[in-house]
Amino acid sequence: MQEKLLSATLSIVRQHGVDLFIDVSRPYAYTMVVEHEGKKILLKVAPNADEVPTGALRDVKLLSELLDVPALGVASSARGSVLREGVVYRRDNVNFVSLATLAKAFRGDMPMFLQIRGRRYALVDGEALRERREEAGLSLSALSEMLSVSRETVYRYERGDMGVPEEAATTLARFFGTDIFKRIDLFTSIKADSIDKASRAIGANAYKLEQSHPNGIAYDERPIFIVKSEERREKAEALASIFGAEVVRG
Repeated sequence: MQEKLLSATLSIVRQHGVDLFIDVSRPYAYTMVVEHEGKKILLKVAPNADEVPTGALRDVKLLSELLDVPALGVASSARGSVLREGVVYRRDNVNFVSLATLAKAFRGDMPMFLQIRGRRYALVDGEALRERREEAGLSLSALSEMLSVSRETVYRYERGDMGVPEEAATTLARFFGTDIFKRIDLFTSIKADSIDKASRAIGANAYKLEQSHPNGIAYDERPIFIVKSEERREKAEALASIFGAEVVRG
């Protein structure tokens, strides 16, 4: 199944850009670097988003931040079910999407729904929602009754304080259109959090990578790949040439 997913991903990538790097050495997820409209993107291709180890996701976040490159996963399933088109499954702050969602994103149609654990939400543009509600002559109370939520909940939607559950979002879209919702930009870099960095720090702005080709990554005017083992050097140098990184022996 993983080989079929990789083949299908390559087909989509080549319709919209080029593949620059492929590594299939890790059984849980293949690694790709692709270029789309002049932007390099790091992809993890995995049948099941939940089977990608936490350590690998931590590597992805550190690489994304220090290389300033977008990173995301392409998966067939998450949380025991098929990953739906138009839904972003977020795990440890890394976004996973279906191949169909990736293809639409390459065409400029970004997804609307975010799934965290087992629940799906849409992020509403609160000002747009308020304007549409007022144009329709609806009070907060009237809209809350339509959505079967409290008046306070609708008020929080309009303030942008909370996501809108899928059922309520579907109702809002039917009445006010989908353009009241914010789209999720898949092609932005990810920031590693303080725990990610503290657990991997090996020096000033230098971090260990556990499941990637460089053994570590640092930043000093430009990215630096740290390589300790010869078996990782060839792939690390290939990645370095793509991202303009320096390779040093650790």
